[in-house]
Parts: sequence; C-alpha cells; structure tokens
Amino acid sequence: MKKLLSILGVLVLLVGLVGCSGNGVVPPPEEIPFELIREYTGRDQVVRWPDGEVSVVDFTGKTETIWNKINKIIEGPVVFQLTSNPEAAIGIEYLPIDYPFFCGAGIENFVFLWFGLGIRPGAEEDIYIQVCLIGAGIKEEKAAEGFSEEIEEVLYWLYRLEPGYPLL
Repeated sequence: MKKLLSILGVLVLLVGLVGCSGNGVVPPPEEIPFELIREYTGRDQVVRWPDGEVSVVDFTGKTETIWNKINKIIEGPVVFQLTSNPEAAIGIEYLPIDYPFFCGAGIENFVFLWFGLGIRPGAEEDIYIQVCLIGAGIKEEKAAEGFSEEIEEVLYWLYRLEPGYPLL
C-alpha cells in the first residue's frame, strides 16, 4: 500500500510539473495585459513560436545583439539561436528591393512556421530591430517603435502564454 501511494504521489507531482504553461508558470489572468498584447500582435489569440529553439540565419551579420536582447526579455521557453544553416526557421538577408525591408510569413494553427525577411544594404539599426521583432511575433506597425517598455512587456507576456491562448 505504501508503495502504491508513493507511486501515485510521484505521478501527481509529474503531472503538475508537466501541465504548466510555456515557462513552467501559469500566470493569474488578472496579471496578463491582454489589451496590450492584442494591440501589438494584432491577434485575439497568442501566436508565437512553439517552445524550444528557433533557428535564425542572419546573412547580414548585424542582428546578433538584437536576438540576444529578445532572448533576455522573454526568458525562455523559446530561444532564438543564430545558425549558419540556410534552412533556418527565420532568415535575414539583403535583397535588391525598393523598400527598407520585406517580410512574409506563413502561419498555421497559431504557430509561426516560416518567416522570410530581407533588408536593403545600408539600412539603419532600427530597421534590424524591427525585423527581429516581427520575426519574434510583434506586428510591423509597433515593431517600428524598437524596444520600448511596452514592446518588452508584450514580448515577455507573449512567451509566458501557450500558443493559441485566448486574449479576449
């Protein structure tokens, strides 16, 4: 009987640990800035990268510090990791285009599947910040603001909640 109770205790503990949201903490709803997240992401549900490592190939060589800052803000459970693999989930490269940058995304089931980005050579640092924020899940209009306190708060909360979490 003691053995059975011990096994049940361990199972309950494991279920409790595994059943938490992305970073292992389920935040109380009254702490979540729903309206702010909706404003900056343009969505009624959380759309973010799934937990784990998200590969980033940067052919410009100019965004490493920006991705490091994003990683520091979100504190996991997602880590944006620079790689030399051209098949990375996020690609940043120079393109011969007439606009400061070009971006496109394919999203299914509220999870980013692919994000291709291009930056015109000679673009200013704020363009790189904007491109990285778009890749992390903040829409273009707000990404232009750079790392404001609001953007940092949205990034933090976006990655505290599971993909698909309702923001209404």
